[in-house]
Amino acid sequence: MKKVTLGFAAAVVVGLSSFSVPATAMPMHQVGAANSEVIQARYHRKVCTVRNVVTRGPHGRRIVKHVRVCR
Repeated sequence: MKKVTLGFAAAVVVGLSSFSVPATAMPMHQVGAANSEVIQARYHRKVCTVRNVVTRGPHGRRIVKHVRVCR
């Protein structure tokens, strides 16, 4: 019973401490800088695709190779 009471008291203290922090303490992000960074990250990202290369093997059978091509 003592542990339950102590746990409940700790939960109340943690809950009250979250209300005492002002809302302005949350980090603010810059709208213009964030958007340009996201656009640049998309522009410089590598684009990789898998292409199927079909060749003829012995006895005329088709051999399919999966080749990854990154641009």
